[in-house]
Amino acid sequence: MVGRRRKKRSNTPVLGNHQRCWLWGRHAVLETLRARRWKPLEIFVDPFQLDFATRGEVTTLAESLKVPLRDSDSETLDRYCGRNEHQGLLARMPDYPYADAAPLLKQLTDRSFVLLLDRIQDPFNFGAILRSAEIFGVNAVFVPNREQARVSVHVARSSSGAINHIAIAEVESLSEAVQALKERGLKIVGASEKAEREPACSDFTHGVAVIIGNEGAGPNEELLSLCDEQLRIPQSGQVGSLNAAVAAGIFCYEVARQRSASTSAQ
Repeated sequence: MVGRRRKKRSNTPVLGNHQRCWLWGRHAVLETLRARRWKPLEIFVDPFQLDFATRGEVTTLAESLKVPLRDSDSETLDRYCGRNEHQGLLARMPDYPYADAAPLLKQLTDRSFVLLLDRIQDPFNFGAILRSAEIFGVNAVFVPNREQARVSVHVARSSSGAINHIAIAEVESLSEAVQALKERGLKIVGASEKAEREPACSDFTHGVAVIIGNEGAGPNEELLSLCDEQLRIPQSGQVGSLNAAVAAGIFCYEVARQRSASTSAQ
């Protein structure tokens, strides 16, 4: 079931092939090196753009990870990543190392908080969801291995480094992942515009897995049919629905809020 992995400077196009493997910027590269989860293939630096302390830390981390460190210049770095926002630091990255889903599922308990993302296709939405998930204490994120944005350098940057600190697993079938989570004692909650109850009406103080659906279509009907509960975020404006990343952030906050209040009351 679970567990298969599968042009010029400036801002041209953000998903260009030349950019897919380049992680740029001091915060993004340093955060990745410090986490030691996603090891770069090689690192390029412009020594004239890095201060002494940053250059020293990059050198130390690269040596400890046995990653080649190469001096370069700003124009070359611009050309490599297709942007001029690299701040003198650029890393060439391999494919992201997803967590192995089967052992990750076994680690979860009836107190865990999990997100299941059903075909989130915008990498910036995906990254923003992961950022909220990490901040609000999500224990694991499961995504399908088809029709889903993969963890890329754009997801890494929009997550503000959260991809280095949260377990993300690709699965063959989200439906089977849901069944496995139920066996672990988690309540399954689907975010749906058609639902009548609101997140604040549900009890999130015990184990819960929240399903956030595709930006346009929402969760598929098979997944919704497996939910113990379907909930909608109340709205009063004229726009049809919330962005998937915003909706995920609201659900994550509500789970964290209830758990914090429950702990304080004990």
